[in-house]
Amino acid sequence: MLSVEILGGVGEYGRNCFYIENQRQAILLDCGIMKNTQKTPPNITFNHIEKLAAVFISHSHIDHVGALPILQNMGYTGPILMSHTTAQQLPLLIPQVRTFYPDTIGKWIEVNEYLAFQWGYSGHLIGSVWYKIRFFDEMIFFSGDYVVDSYLLKATLPEEDGTVYDVAFIDSGHAEKCIRNLEVLQQMAMYVKAHPNHSFIFPSSFSGKTVDIMTYLSEHTTRAIRVDAKLQPLLGHYDEEHENIWPNKVMLLERLKQKLDSDHVLYFVSEQDEAQVEELAKVYPTAIFVHTGYSRHASNPASLKHISEEFFYKTHPDYWDLVELSQRLRARQTIYFHSTHTNLTTTFPKEELKRD
Repeated sequence: MLSVEILGGVGEYGRNCFYIENQRQAILLDCGIMKNTQKTPPNITFNHIEKLAAVFISHSHIDHVGALPILQNMGYTGPILMSHTTAQQLPLLIPQVRTFYPDTIGKWIEVNEYLAFQWGYSGHLIGSVWYKIRFFDEMIFFSGDYVVDSYLLKATLPEEDGTVYDVAFIDSGHAEKCIRNLEVLQQMAMYVKAHPNHSFIFPSSFSGKTVDIMTYLSEHTTRAIRVDAKLQPLLGHYDEEHENIWPNKVMLLERLKQKLDSDHVLYFVSEQDEAQVEELAKVYPTAIFVHTGYSRHASNPASLKHISEEFFYKTHPDYWDLVELSQRLRARQTIYFHSTHTNLTTTFPKEELKRD
């Protein structure tokens, strides 16, 4: 019988880390730190490490992988499983990383005699995945960070084969919102067209939404796209992982690269690079800053002197997504993570509901 211990990530936005024990063996789902000044780690101990047989990583964001060095320092030497694209995005070399490739999607991959998994794309970041895990005789689903309606990235779910999961971990990062991403993209394009004499600066994260936005605006406006050096590797991963992108969208990425410079550009800069954000504020004194998520409230003070606009683009499931995922993924126990709006007692309606 499964024993689940939450080491971080439930009732909070960050340090996702879930420990599951079965027959004196254990696995870990993600191993992240909090995105705060203290970089708060998960509540992992040497007692956890002693039984740990494998670690499953959903994607490369720090709140999902930031504590992997702690595992190493505590003596963990077992496999750390992730997609090959996620492994390329890690800032540090971790010797025991074991990767899988697109040709294995939907297939059972054996870790050892009592542990196997399937995986699929989760739509949050190029290379991000979900897991269906067979742990002895129990079944586990882990969504990782999941986006139902990315403009570019595929998001799948396990094949419906009658599986009832003993426990399902479902991302609830935007449980308090109801958002249609395509409508947000359309609104952004209209706003850019309505301000032809302004450049736009997008403080952006290394994530799927950044490329979604720049690609859509490249297709639906005449503006040139400028991508700061720290975000360039993100585009490189899209070049290498066409299987993760909807087939009819691959050519849009090629068009993005062909855009020529102009006087009024759309500039995408890493939101963590405060010095560069400040420099861009000087170079483009009439630019409009566009914020697309919670990070607006922690933006660089230099941008506060500029006109700003907010378009919240969904990077996690919203309320309606969670209702639909909860109906689709049949589980005896469901744990909603990655939000201050959900906790271990949270449930979502089981009856059929329709979006307004």
